[in-house]
Amino acid sequence: MTPEARRRWTGELIMMVTILLMGSSYPLAKEVLVVMSPLLYSGSRYVIAGIFLFAALIVMRQPIALPQRDWLPIVLLSIVGVAAFQACWGLGMARSAPSVGSIVMTTTTAFSAILAWMGGRRLPGLGWLGIFVAFAGVVIVVNNSLSSWTLALGNIDGALFWVLSAFAWALYVDRCTPYNARLGGLRVFAWTTLIGSVVLTLLALAFDSLAEFGRLDTRQFSYWLYTAIFPVGVAFLGLSIGFERLGVPRVMVYMYLIPVAGVGLSAAFFGDPLTWARVLGGGIVLSGVILTRVALDRAARVPV
Repeated sequence: MTPEARRRWTGELIMMVTILLMGSSYPLAKEVLVVMSPLLYSGSRYVIAGIFLFAALIVMRQPIALPQRDWLPIVLLSIVGVAAFQACWGLGMARSAPSVGSIVMTTTTAFSAILAWMGGRRLPGLGWLGIFVAFAGVVIVVNNSLSSWTLALGNIDGALFWVLSAFAWALYVDRCTPYNARLGGLRVFAWTTLIGSVVLTLLALAFDSLAEFGRLDTRQFSYWLYTAIFPVGVAFLGLSIGFERLGVPRVMVYMYLIPVAGVGLSAAFFGDPLTWARVLGGGIVLSGVILTRVALDRAARVPV
């Protein structure tokens, strides 16, 4: 095996592990939220993730300090991409099944396309079709029935939080691009993770108490610690290696497997009902997301 082939093979293996780690956060988080409040859970686990990422920077001997001119935008990115994103993520998880969250979060690509269009980038008709298809699939997933209409204001709040979470993440990724290119993705993610998590944790402590940690049993505490380190810190390192060894298009193919991992793990190990409506709706969402991504890639290749 040539060095290049070995490099690609290890990249593929790392991405498979990364997707499983990211998908595993959904069912495990649900177990912790039986005891812990959503805001405190989301904020506290990201504090641990931020510390882990700074440790990775030190071990890899990468720059840590931020230029003075970047502090304000990094703080704003922290509020959007971690505090708001994780607040909605936790609230959505507490109010809905893990499989719903893992599917709805894939609409991040649709929101990314809309933000690109708002920024002046051309979005072909195929992209708009993909966005429509993706959100139609979300309606089927949330309705969770193929024979009757079950949606009502009282039972869609969880899905609405997931949609807000997907939008916040899309906005964060969109606005992070120039800072990632200049400062490095790992440094930006480390700072935004730590700052945003501290903001969210302080907000949570205005309503909740650290005494909630005392109510976690050994299993739940291990899930909290796991979701703090592996689906965030370790997975982001895996994504960084994947981008370097496989390129963005190949990594994006793997990203489409996150809902498959989330739904599969939720159903296999945690009893999350796997209904035909969620299977069909998830497939429709995934189809719409892929159509949108193809449209964006085609538009990027067309000279302006």
